[in-house]
Amino acid sequence: MEHRIVLVNLPLADVSKTPFFVMPIGVMAVGAYIKAEGNSVDLLDMNVIKRNVGREAMLPEIYDRVREVQPTMVGLSVMIAGQFKLAREICKRVKEIFPKATTVLGGAHVSQFPEKILENCPEIDFVVIGEGETQALACAQYAKTRQAPHSWPDRLAHRLPSHEPKNFSFIDVNATPFPGYDLVNFEDYRHDTSTWHNPFQVDLSLRVPIITSRGCPNLCNFCSVADSMGFKHRPIAADKVVDMLEILKEKGAGCFAIFDANFAEDPSRVINICNQIVKRNLKITLDLPTGLPINATAPAMIDALAAAGLIRTCISVETGDEYIRNKVMLKNVDDLEIYRVVEAIRRHPQIFLMTDFVIGMPEDTEESLENSFQLVVQLDTDDIELAIATPYPGTKLFEQCVRDNLFLPDVDLNRLFDAEWYTHSNLHKFIIKPYNLSLATLELFKNRIKELRSPKIAAYKKRMAQYFSVEAKHTYNY
Repeated sequence: MEHRIVLVNLPLADVSKTPFFVMPIGVMAVGAYIKAEGNSVDLLDMNVIKRNVGREAMLPEIYDRVREVQPTMVGLSVMIAGQFKLAREICKRVKEIFPKATTVLGGAHVSQFPEKILENCPEIDFVVIGEGETQALACAQYAKTRQAPHSWPDRLAHRLPSHEPKNFSFIDVNATPFPGYDLVNFEDYRHDTSTWHNPFQVDLSLRVPIITSRGCPNLCNFCSVADSMGFKHRPIAADKVVDMLEILKEKGAGCFAIFDANFAEDPSRVINICNQIVKRNLKITLDLPTGLPINATAPAMIDALAAAGLIRTCISVETGDEYIRNKVMLKNVDDLEIYRVVEAIRRHPQIFLMTDFVIGMPEDTEESLENSFQLVVQLDTDDIELAIATPYPGTKLFEQCVRDNLFLPDVDLNRLFDAEWYTHSNLHKFIIKPYNLSLATLELFKNRIKELRSPKIAAYKKRMAQYFSVEAKHTYNY
């Protein structure tokens, strides 16, 4: 029997704030890595399938493909909580259709709960924790031979006997192949972008994701990125990044979204990338949905990004209260730095600027929330991305909330792995109760801050008309 691997990208979860999906860059990176080792790889993106055949026919289409391919391994990416139940359903059905298939889950959400998932979900064979190339390759080799290796790679949860794993080291990002852009059809990812921020009225219909670095050295108490991807910033060399952009531009892409956890950790590297983009005359558009770190963002870097094509980014302010931001969250950013970065970005009117805020931290009070409200009012930004404080396993915040019994009574810590609401993107449910703040007061401030979006967006539309004679119809969070 031919050894074939099917990788499945799940559809956007219902909690998603955008209807616009992009190529599954993480799945494509894993696919390219295991394909380079001689494996046959098919990538099925359920967002594309759903758009082509509709929600009702989406799953039958996946199962028909499994019957046709008869894969030895099926891998699914579960990035947020709202995707887990569907992933589990697919694994159950895959086992019914082709019992010999090995099922593997990876992604940010399942990386937090590997043991609980294996304890409760017999239809799932492996859970990849964090970075997944070498782990997925080990799963593929097992699926092909049905023989466990002498030693499994670390950060791979399974039920099979094994020796102690070797010391884990993160992958060399400069020695890996480019993500498997050949595994997808670019035309499947075009969208109607007539309502997007588009000051220069260029073609944004094909927005291609790239990742230029991994890891994050910051110690934010609520973030699990470093636990999954390492505390060391591992950048791809600047010339290799621009080589990739040039290759993708030749394939018809002109709009790029950079999804690094910390793209701007090294400003000199960012400036180098931008200068090469300009020197090669790529004439592309850049979007930084994961934003810029305030304490590493120099005006010279912003100027370089603007020259290279940046039209959209965000900054993670998190809170207007300096004590919570610096002593609790460990951001090490004062208000003056925030205003300095906003002022530097505002020198370039084409850049759409979001700000991230979190409410409901254990230490939040009416005073701290009022400080956040006032900072949102004062900052010259175009929109607000609001999040509910969500303790993820592996973070200091999670340890604190367990220790001090801050989780609300309806939160079952043993079932967080399949709790669809367990994400900071869900603004409809609070998960913890602050020490000195009622949930009713928290709800009130949440609504007050959300109401500030309207005047921000109105000011943005006025700026687009003034500088670019562009009628900004809406500002979808794409």
